[in-house]
Amino acid sequence: MSSIAIKFVATSIVIILAMAGGYLCRRMQWIKEAAGESIMTVVAVYGYPGVGLLTLWGTILHRSDMFMPIMAVFHSAVMTLISLALAGYFTQERTEKGLFAVAGGLGNNGFTMGAFVLYLLYGEQAMGVANVYFILFMIVVVLLMYPIARHYATAQPQGSMGSLILHSIFDWRSIGLPISLIGIVLSVMGVPRPAVITSWHVVDILVYFLTPLAFFGIGLRLHFSKVIPLWKPIVGLALMRFVVAAVVGLAMAYATWLTPWPFRGLRWNVFVVEAFVPTAVTMVAVANMFDLCPREASVLFVANTVMYLVLVLPVVWWFFG
Repeated sequence: MSSIAIKFVATSIVIILAMAGGYLCRRMQWIKEAAGESIMTVVAVYGYPGVGLLTLWGTILHRSDMFMPIMAVFHSAVMTLISLALAGYFTQERTEKGLFAVAGGLGNNGFTMGAFVLYLLYGEQAMGVANVYFILFMIVVVLLMYPIARHYATAQPQGSMGSLILHSIFDWRSIGLPISLIGIVLSVMGVPRPAVITSWHVVDILVYFLTPLAFFGIGLRLHFSKVIPLWKPIVGLALMRFVVAAVVGLAMAYATWLTPWPFRGLRWNVFVVEAFVPTAVTMVAVANMFDLCPREASVLFVANTVMYLVLVLPVVWWFFG
């Protein structure tokens, strides 16, 4: 087994243990379930943007690379709108419809799934391209997911979608947006990242601290009793993330052949694989931050991830390996 495969297995074990630990702590009443909201807020607002800043700063970006993250943003927006339009077929609850849209639009593209799968398939170069893929991830979260979450978490929402977007931009939880933009600017301008960040393995330390912390928070909110009542949204989300998202991703990848920046070879593979990964950890964080069915969000995340690992990932290995 290669060192990367060992790392992936070790990460999976850490994730499972962290989630089980959170679940056990809630069941034994050692930690209150409400702590999950604070944990996921810290991870999403400060943790992930911090890792994104350091990763972007260490990635050499070219102007031609910006087409891929723009296409990734477009893919996420299209999937969010499709999921929102079809949400009524899988749930009649207003808040669950908003959650379904966020879950359908956000993919686990980073080091906890998509980028790691690509790393195993094609090596370090694929991880680099995957980092480029989700450069603009925080823009989608702040300008699209936050307003949707704020709108559907309220029984009688106030203001237009435009006002909700404006509100999200100046929300303290949106600090990740300027942090990500700073990382892009530093990279494009060629400002060298301090060597100590590499020599002290700062990014690795943050990743292996934030990942179990996030899954511990998910475990705190996990209620298996909700699996049966949520079977329709679970099946619907699987259709969105693994079928519709794949079709949309393939269509967009082929459409780039009509542009001056066609996706071919490794970039085509990265874009398509990232298009139909399971729903994101950030989805659970958004649900917790805006009180958008946080318990249901944990169940949807776990069910969708397990379905990907059992049913979809073998197909990915066979087709892309």
